[in-house]
Amino acid sequence: MHFGNRLLTAGLFLLICRPVFSQDSIQVKIDNKSAHIQTIKDFITLKVAQTTDQENFSVHTGNTKYRINPNASSITTISANYSFISLSFRFAPHFLPGNRDNSEKGKTRSGGMALNFYLDHWLQELSYHRTKGYYLENTSDFNPGWQEGDAYIQFPDLHYRSFQGMTAYKFNRNFSLNALATQSERQLKSAGSFIPQFLYRYYTIDDRTRLTNPNQSSQRSNNLELLVGAGYYYNLVLNSNFYVALGITPGVGMLFMNLTTRNGSGEKIRTRQQDPIFRIDSRAGIGYNGERFFGGLYATAFAASY
Repeated sequence: MHFGNRLLTAGLFLLICRPVFSQDSIQVKIDNKSAHIQTIKDFITLKVAQTTDQENFSVHTGNTKYRINPNASSITTISANYSFISLSFRFAPHFLPGNRDNSEKGKTRSGGMALNFYLDHWLQELSYHRTKGYYLENTSDFNPGWQEGDAYIQFPDLHYRSFQGMTAYKFNRNFSLNALATQSERQLKSAGSFIPQFLYRYYTIDDRTRLTNPNQSSQRSNNLELLVGAGYYYNLVLNSNFYVALGITPGVGMLFMNLTTRNGSGEKIRTRQQDPIFRIDSRAGIGYNGERFFGGLYATAFAASY
């Protein structure tokens, strides 16, 4: 299966967060160089997020379109944040609605982790994601007799793995990304910043379906993305605790793909190609960021096409 175009989206998620303190009291101070930011020291936070952040693929070949989704409409992320460091783990609980209709959409296993550093000006994000098991959302386009409640066309042995990194630079010190990402700071006054970034991502899409006759085939693609982007983010503070956050980052780069096609007789055909790739990231949200508790509702999305 060759993915000529790819669309990845993330939906809404709700943060339900509770701090865990390393001391009996909170030490807070206003940044000496900016009255826009309040720094919280000796403060560890545990954060639980419920999100629809999951990989979806849209494949176009001539007049044919495939929409391939995992059977995991809800992802749980648990993270621990201290100062400028954030460590998180994600998984798809099977007991949640939308994750357990295995008879119709097949079984999906998904997980991953991320390690992020948010320094004064420099931002560094590293993540690993894996997903196994997908289904064809537009099954009715290929099976005219299909009706709601019938089983979808399924790809139980389709594996996706991704290693991603992002290095960015924040120009405006008055803008606190920690206030939005780790809650180790509070934005006291509205501020925004221009944030250029360099994104590098290596991922594989591997159909490991067992081939039982020579007429069958499967594919594996190894992909390396290198992109540069220029974004702007703004945090509008409504009062000392409530805020509205907005941001968008368009990017452009190159995709390097190695494609291996296998057939049932054991033959492998390897091809390589390079394509320009275009990507856009966006984020919007509202939240509450107090000294002891915080929470919010966000919508994040990114799409890439090549």
